[in-house]
Amino acid sequence: MKGITILECTLRDGSYAIDYQFTAEDTAIIAAGLEDAGFRFIEIGHGLGLNASNAGEGVAAATDEEYLKAASSVLKKAKFGMFFIPGIGREEDLKMAADYGMDFVRIGTNAPEADKAEKYIKLAKKLGMIVSSNLMKSYALPPEELAEKARLIEEWGADIVYVVDSAGGMLPKEIKEYVEATKAKTKDIEVGLHAHNNLSLAVANSLVAIEAGATMVDSCLQGIGRSAGNTQTEILVLVLEKLGYNPEIDSIKVMDLGKKLVNPLIHRTGVDPIEVTSGYAMFHSKFLKNIYRAANKYGLDPRELIIESSKRSVVNVPEELVMNIGEELKEKKKRKRGKIETSIRKIDLRTEEGILKVGEKAKKIAAELFSLSKKTGKRSIFSVSTSNKGQEAVFPFIRENNISVIGNCEVNTVKQVNEVIKAVDGIVDIILVDADKKIEGENLLQIVSEIVKRSEVMNYKDTDAWAVAADALISQIIGDISNSKIVIFGCNNPSIKAAQRLSERGAKVTLWDENPDRLNKIIKGFNLIKENNFIDGKVDKIRASTNANVMIGFSINDQVISKKMLEKMNPNGLVIDAGIGSILPEGLQYATNSGLRVYRLDMRAGLSGEIITALETKELMENIAGKSEINKIPVVAGGFIGKRGDVVVDSISNPARIIGIADGMGHLIKDAKELKKYDESIKKVKSGIAERLLS
Repeated sequence: MKGITILECTLRDGSYAIDYQFTAEDTAIIAAGLEDAGFRFIEIGHGLGLNASNAGEGVAAATDEEYLKAASSVLKKAKFGMFFIPGIGREEDLKMAADYGMDFVRIGTNAPEADKAEKYIKLAKKLGMIVSSNLMKSYALPPEELAEKARLIEEWGADIVYVVDSAGGMLPKEIKEYVEATKAKTKDIEVGLHAHNNLSLAVANSLVAIEAGATMVDSCLQGIGRSAGNTQTEILVLVLEKLGYNPEIDSIKVMDLGKKLVNPLIHRTGVDPIEVTSGYAMFHSKFLKNIYRAANKYGLDPRELIIESSKRSVVNVPEELVMNIGEELKEKKKRKRGKIETSIRKIDLRTEEGILKVGEKAKKIAAELFSLSKKTGKRSIFSVSTSNKGQEAVFPFIRENNISVIGNCEVNTVKQVNEVIKAVDGIVDIILVDADKKIEGENLLQIVSEIVKRSEVMNYKDTDAWAVAADALISQIIGDISNSKIVIFGCNNPSIKAAQRLSERGAKVTLWDENPDRLNKIIKGFNLIKENNFIDGKVDKIRASTNANVMIGFSINDQVISKKMLEKMNPNGLVIDAGIGSILPEGLQYATNSGLRVYRLDMRAGLSGEIITALETKELMENIAGKSEINKIPVVAGGFIGKRGDVVVDSISNPARIIGIADGMGHLIKDAKELKKYDESIKKVKSGIAERLLS
């Protein structure tokens, strides 16, 4: 851009947001895209710069050498560089980078410690690099003192000096003062701004810096970066264009790059109170771990500690300082704070005239699911199972998981099924049906499939959900269940599946049923297919209960667990009512009074697992698995078994990387000598993937 250079640092500062996990391949693809869009300064590598992976600062996905090779292999017009922090980076790292043709280096020091950069500035200039000195936490010094540091930096030979708003809390008027003071104190050195967005001022501050005389500004695609992120490249380019700067950057390509390659990496939305507080207090996120330790120790709000710590220092905030502050704050009178109350979501299924009809109830729940779906961006799912014969249709819950919002209905007549499904069809995305169930002799899934016209129908097995829920609850509470004695009362599909899951994880499982013939057949059949961890069978409930670590009642509406049985189990035992009514009243009273842990099994966690599995399988079959060609080379993905020599990629519809070469038998070729024959195929597929990602 005329007179203004945007230094694009997605691949460096943006790496903080993904724990430094940009790969060398990511670097090549994104760097090539940035060059194609018009950027001429591109920063790559570990967020903390050269040698950071070897200095205990978090291990990046690739080595410094691999990042340098990746950039140098694709960039023809743009200059590429890396960050360097004295004490992390070493002289030999600069020399190594120079050997790879690195064009520029940015040497970062805390503003009061700028003298640490002198010898590295001189070395980098000697190696032929463009050199920037980044004065981190510039706000730690008054504008005039920072400007004096900049004057020295110019004398040492640097080409650029950066004002750095490390905490993202500087105001536009402050940026103006710092840039103007630096410009006034220096002669020919360029002045830049590196802004963070904790107070949502990064773009505004970049514009003010330019107006004050800065000629370089940093930005990242989608604003990705440490803490609250950086100046967003897409916005900065468009705003500068709107202000009349002569653009040499293709804003459409920039927006596409951000949307395709960086947006999927950003998972947070809204404003993070910790990041905002950090910006307000000029607190660097590097020291947050010290804040959280003190907050946990003294029971304090981390935000109070951030604000108080920054009053003492904005440069270094060691743990000892924060602990002292925490102790001081604890001694002060505790502040009364408002508490945000949360509650279980409840749906009012009554009207002034009385209880709603079945179809109206279903429609009301579907409407809430639709609303939640639109607010959260998750799929809306309405699950249908059966209830006991003669009962009214039941609508037990609405639940959210990571990918969906779920409503539930239990029906017991074909008429109820018709009313419910017609009411929700077309409102929810998916109607999920228990494939095991029958109503009035007809298959529930078949009935629903014939009614539905607009929503998608998927199926699950309710018995699997109960077994998964039992397994998950026990594992969550106990952890390692190997060698734990678990006794299960009731022989039915959920209990048998739960027994199998638990025994496979090393538990000593005993299954009880009042019918010895049925029990023996089940035990014998199960143990025939098991190599280890045989399931035991008991018809004597007291003997089965002795020394049990876990007791589960799976007998539906049948009170089988008594006080005498509970008295025989391990004193710190876990009791689960999976049959919803499996424990006798006196047994329940004894269990709660004696310190046994008692839970009613909630199958919703298991149902969520079934739903996630179904949706992931759908995604696999529709968008990942299959066979295609890239640059006329056959490719397969998602478990599709191709011919020997086919290139295996991660997705057919949206390939991003190569997995290996198919051996024609469902595996990958591992012989290095044979793999050499497919180097050209791999090269063509890689090229095709890059073209797709950048198109």
